[in-house]
Amino acid sequence: MQNIDIIVGVRPDFIQAAALNLAIQDSDNPTEFRFVHTGQHYDAELSHTLLEQLNFTTISIFLEIDRIEGVGKLASIMTAYENQILLDRPDLVVVIGNSDSALGCALVAARNRIRIAHIDGGVRCHDLSLAEEQNDVMIDRLSSILFTSNEESVINLIREGFDNSQILEVGNLRADAVFQNLGYAEDSTILSRYGLEQGSYIVVTLHHDHILSNRDFLTAFFMMLEQLSEGLRIYVVLHPKSLLLLEETPEILLDTTENLQIISSQDYHDMLKLTKNAALVVTDSQGLQEETTILGVQCLTLGHTSNRPITLSRGTNTLIGYDVDVLRDKIVSIIDGDRVDGFPIDNWEGKAGQRIAKILSELS
Repeated sequence: MQNIDIIVGVRPDFIQAAALNLAIQDSDNPTEFRFVHTGQHYDAELSHTLLEQLNFTTISIFLEIDRIEGVGKLASIMTAYENQILLDRPDLVVVIGNSDSALGCALVAARNRIRIAHIDGGVRCHDLSLAEEQNDVMIDRLSSILFTSNEESVINLIREGFDNSQILEVGNLRADAVFQNLGYAEDSTILSRYGLEQGSYIVVTLHHDHILSNRDFLTAFFMMLEQLSEGLRIYVVLHPKSLLLLEETPEILLDTTENLQIISSQDYHDMLKLTKNAALVVTDSQGLQEETTILGVQCLTLGHTSNRPITLSRGTNTLIGYDVDVLRDKIVSIIDGDRVDGFPIDNWEGKAGQRIAKILSELS
C-alpha cells in the first residue's frame, strides 16, 4: 500500500485540499493519504474556522515551525518536514500551488529521493521577480507528476521542455471547492449583516507583498476608493497581517465611512457569497481571479502580470496595471454596464478532485 503525503500550508491549500479530500473519501482505493499541515497559516482562529467550515477533519500531521517571516520560515518548514519524513517516509509527496510550504516540502522530498506531484503545475506570469513565480518554476522542476488546470499551463510546460508523460490536465480544484460550497454559502448572512443587495457593491482585496510594499500606489489607490465611495459601496477585505501593515503606513488613510468599509478576512462561505453577489471584485489574489471567472463576476486584477492568464482569455478577469486614473475609469465603466463575458473552460466543472484521486490511487 502506498503512503502519500498531501501538503497544506495556507488558506488556498486548505480550500483545494478539502475538495480533493471529498473525492478521495468517495473513491475506493487502498492508498493511505496523509494531509500534512505545515503551520504556515499561523492565525490559529482563522485556520481552525476554515478547516471546520470545510469539514476538513482528516489532517493527521501538524508540523511545529518557527513563527518568523522570510527565508527563516521556509527553512523552518523544511526542517520540520524532514524530521517528519525521517520518522515516517511517504512514497509520494503532493504539493498544491506555490506557497513556501509547497516549495519547502518539495525541496525536502527531492533531497530524500521521494517522488513529487504538483497540483496546479505550469502556472506562469513570466515575472521571476515575484516569489510566487520563483516557487512555481522550482516546484515544477522538482516534480515528476504535473497536474495542470488548463491548456495554457500545459503549453507553458511543453515550451520549457517537460515530457508529455509528466503532464496531466485534470482541471481546477478551485472549481470543485466553489461548487461544493455554494449551497452552504447561500446560508451565509453576510449580506444582511452589512445591509447589502446583489450587485450593489464592490469587493477589494490586497495581500501580495509587491502590492503592499508599493506605498505610492496604495496611497493613491485608497484616495481613489474614498472618492468613488461617494456613489458606490466598497468593501475592502484585508487579512489581519495586511491590515496591520497598512495601519503602520502613515501615508495611507484607512478612514471608514458608510460606503467605504474595511473589514477583516472572512470565512470561506461568507467570502464566497460576498464575491458571488458583487458587481465587481478588484484584487491581487490568484484564487479570486479564478473564483470570479467560475461565478461569472467581473474582476480587475492589479498589476502588469497574472499567473492565471486563462481567466483573462476565457474568463471575466481584466489586468488593469497600477495607473489609478485608468483603474477608476474602468471601475466606473463596468458599473455602467461594460462587462466581459466569460466562456466555459474545459475541466472546470467540479470533477478535478475525482480525476486526481483516481490517478494517485493507480500509481505504483
